[in-house]
Amino acid sequence: MEGISRGATLGDRYELSRALSSRDDVEQWIATDTTLGREVTITCFAADHPYAAAALDSARRVAGVEDHRLVRVLDVGTDDEVSFVVEEAVHHASSVAALLREDTLPAEEVRRVIGEAASGLETARARGLHHLILTPHHVLRARDGSIQVSGVAIGAALDGRDDEQSSNASRDDVVALVKVAYAGLTGHWPGPDDVPGVPQAERRADGMLPGPTELVSGVPGDLDTLARTTLNDDEGPLTPGELARQLSPWSSEQVFGVGGKTPQAGRTGSRAGATSAGPAHGKAAAGAAVGAAAGASAGRAASYSEERASGPRTTDDDETTVATFAGTDDDPTMVGRRPELDRDATAAYRPVQVPSRIDEDDDYEELEPPLPLLNSGREEPDRDSSRLALAIVAGVVAIALILAFFGLRNLFSPGDDEPDQAATSAPSATSSQSAPSTSSRPPSTSTTPAGGPITVQSISGFDPEGRGNEHNELAFKAIDGDPETAWRSYIYKSETFGRLKSGVGLMLNLGEAQDVRSVSVTLKGSASSDMTVYVTDEKRLRDAQELGKISGSGEQTATAAQPVKGRYVIVWITKLAQESGDEFRDQISEIKVSS
Repeated sequence: MEGISRGATLGDRYELSRALSSRDDVEQWIATDTTLGREVTITCFAADHPYAAAALDSARRVAGVEDHRLVRVLDVGTDDEVSFVVEEAVHHASSVAALLREDTLPAEEVRRVIGEAASGLETARARGLHHLILTPHHVLRARDGSIQVSGVAIGAALDGRDDEQSSNASRDDVVALVKVAYAGLTGHWPGPDDVPGVPQAERRADGMLPGPTELVSGVPGDLDTLARTTLNDDEGPLTPGELARQLSPWSSEQVFGVGGKTPQAGRTGSRAGATSAGPAHGKAAAGAAVGAAAGASAGRAASYSEERASGPRTTDDDETTVATFAGTDDDPTMVGRRPELDRDATAAYRPVQVPSRIDEDDDYEELEPPLPLLNSGREEPDRDSSRLALAIVAGVVAIALILAFFGLRNLFSPGDDEPDQAATSAPSATSSQSAPSTSSRPPSTSTTPAGGPITVQSISGFDPEGRGNEHNELAFKAIDGDPETAWRSYIYKSETFGRLKSGVGLMLNLGEAQDVRSVSVTLKGSASSDMTVYVTDEKRLRDAQELGKISGSGEQTATAAQPVKGRYVIVWITKLAQESGDEFRDQISEIKVSS
């Protein structure tokens, strides 16, 4: 690109020092901010680029998003015929693609990396921004274990994709994140587009992707199910936020170790085949990728067995590449990457312990984990804290004694085998009154007539033994009155959920405690399924009262001899219907509750 060379200065501030990558009319450089004396990453493209204005606008919007999991945009500008976007330099950070050159990642580290990346992209989504070109080169892990995503919105704008509908763009980002998770677990990119430096996964004879558990060991069932349903069935989460919730909780610190092993043979320590033709130095001619992309493409041509047999490769110390905005044809991996080492050198190099954080700045503060975890430190409580704790304990004990007193009194009071709702909810109001007789009890607060239908206020997927989300986004279809629509469970390998859990189901919220006599469930398909219907006042199976069991297909009804009172109805599936071959799942088109 004319006007772009080593030593050139853009915006009278950013001095270009080292070329990273080049594709078409987009180049990426390491530059020095002469005002603040720091290194930055700067992306340059022609001011008359057909999407230059859109890219600059996207960069300005990204600059206004505050999330430590997104690479910060520091400046945007145009200098004569060159437009540029300045980002923080991601020193000491390795992309997932670079990490895969050594080995696959531990499953729980994949959960953490993708969970953090999804959380960052959810923040961007809330501001109307999406990534749309995410690959393993855009997800970065720093030496302290922190995760960042580069190229949000800007790369898509340069490709002319910034006008995609928000719901579709969110789903595209989710699918891309799951693909990165698949690559992290298996070492293979699920495609269909190639990713430089990461070998492509081979599909089965039926055209479907093999699940991660078919390629490596040690993959948790929920991650395997997530990959299968998202990449094969076009199901799963619709937004990065939903994906993050499904993956949570994850570790607040980096998970060390290596990933699972292939069933056929153990992996070697280096993923040499993916880098058998490494990146070259300098800048390629405009309109072509740098040697990194060409080398990675050449490496992909070899079979996986040839890759593993080819042995590790060493690179020059000053080789540095980063994720580019202009699609995935380059081989961007990391800035400040140490050279790859052979097995003996790697064994000697690998540290026993990594500091909690490297190069802290003054305003650094410890971030809370995605979900509350126990503090690893131990400190002796001060005197005030001890007094407060004792006061709290004393208060709890006093309340427990009061409740026990009223409970025992009601237990032994005559004529009160079934205390009424007023007596149980406000014992102090009845303390001076005798227990009313059955005939004088006030009428029930439920407005539902006996034998009539009960209106369901809300419904959600119920998966207490998994990640808590069994297609929540489809649950409403089981109560929408349309028999053509249906909630469906995830696909499992056996009718007993692949031995991952004892069951899944749906939870119906009736709004208040009501008498439930029967629950009708209409199953889609002809295959038989087993389920149990419970009624409870809590969002859990424990202490729930069984209304009845259902077995069969089509419309089935569970009816109790006496009404069971509760606020929630749980339809708990214990045996899945066989859909095809080794795929099992249930589909429920309608649920009706009656008093």
